[in-house]
Amino acid sequence: MHLFSTLFTAQSVDRDLRTEEGLQRCIAWCKESKLQKVYIESFRNGLFIEQELLEKARDRFQAEGFLVHGCVTPTGLPKVSNNWKDGGCYSYPPTQELMAAIFRRTAAVFDTVMIDDFLFTDCTCEECDKARGERSFADFHADLMHEMSVRCILRPAHEVNPKCKVIIKYPLWYENFHKNGYETVRQTRDFDLIWAGTETREPDAERWGRYPQTQGFYMMAWDVKLGKGKCMGGWFDPYTTTPPTYLEQARQTILGHAKETMLFCFRSLEEEQPGMDDTAALRKERPGLDELAYLTENKAIVGVSVPKQPDVDAAEERYLSSFYGMLGIPVCPETELDEGAKSVLLGAQALGYPGVRDYVLAMREKGAALAYSKAFLRVTGLDAQEGVPVVDPGEDNWSLMDMPEATLNALRDHLTLPLGLKLRAPSRVALNLYDNDMEVLQNFNDFDVDIELDLFGRDPKARALALVLSKDKQVSLRREGRRYFVKLPARTLAVLF
Repeated sequence: MHLFSTLFTAQSVDRDLRTEEGLQRCIAWCKESKLQKVYIESFRNGLFIEQELLEKARDRFQAEGFLVHGCVTPTGLPKVSNNWKDGGCYSYPPTQELMAAIFRRTAAVFDTVMIDDFLFTDCTCEECDKARGERSFADFHADLMHEMSVRCILRPAHEVNPKCKVIIKYPLWYENFHKNGYETVRQTRDFDLIWAGTETREPDAERWGRYPQTQGFYMMAWDVKLGKGKCMGGWFDPYTTTPPTYLEQARQTILGHAKETMLFCFRSLEEEQPGMDDTAALRKERPGLDELAYLTENKAIVGVSVPKQPDVDAAEERYLSSFYGMLGIPVCPETELDEGAKSVLLGAQALGYPGVRDYVLAMREKGAALAYSKAFLRVTGLDAQEGVPVVDPGEDNWSLMDMPEATLNALRDHLTLPLGLKLRAPSRVALNLYDNDMEVLQNFNDFDVDIELDLFGRDPKARALALVLSKDKQVSLRREGRRYFVKLPARTLAVLF
């Protein structure tokens, strides 16, 4: 069963959970939102909640039938980064001492503790510069945060509570992980569980925006592959969103195989806009989201292999992997090069794999459909091959949404015909594939679109509309043999199964 949860930040715990009246209001809101779990935070922005209050809040929610976990947001530390005020300087001994104290207290109360995605550093102060030696700052930050995590988070938490599982949440900004201290290979190995940030927010917003909605799916599914059973869920928020984009965050999180959806956070959703409107929309769509999770949870994500190597930052074509879904390419995120793939799309995110040139040459010999980004070909020195598409986003990935129809069709056909399907649709329409017998169509446009989907090489069973997620809109479906003609309203998801 897919779970929905929310977080009470340390400031909310301090304000909302101290009194019986406040507890009753919070519990009622969680029940009205049909949540099954809550996270109670012990530390954020320098506020450290006393153990007695954490225990009181934990016991009260548990008595009401909720699963209760803890959370820590490492902001407001004794010394902040000299580059990013929300980050800490972890070379500073008092910072390390406080981190150990935070996790001792939190693990003493909760058997599971999540860390919000502020566990990063880009500090280049004199102390950090001296500590890094001959290493680059990127390598130093990765080593520092990994070593600090073991010594000041995991070891203290497990010493106080051997049953405690500590979750590291990786941010949505996956192209900067290594530079800012998220060392996903070692940290995923050492932490008990991992989590994905899927907060794409409003794509046209200048603040916190400019991410495609499909980045939530890419990040979630990539983390699931990275975790190898350790990845539990996705976390998103209402900031700068409208109800349609907020619901799309929820849909992408589920499509990426999250086991749990975390709604950040109680105060932003219960008493602020746009969170209040988003909450109303989510409550209405919850039965459909539960059904979407049920339909997809035991089916494998398949499609065009789009690999991103862990712990390698893309210096160019940043986040390009996430934009392919907006072009109707059925993306299958990968952490490794897939030698069994029928179709592969290689960009700058794949340049760091050892032997990537040999991989390309071997896949060509096998007859796999390969397509490349402009940067991938330039750096590897490989030739483009006649008839093979080359993706060139230029200065702005969003320019791909204006790709000429003939160019878009040629790119899609090259990659999807080996998968046994052909799609005709405008940009900002996504196609997700599950096993060989289920397809998910999404229209991110603000207008209705006509879609033609030919499933000539997939499971021959006749498809029906298994689920529609939309705001009181109707989807029309017509079939001619193996071809399906779909009229998909604006901001609507349809499952064919």
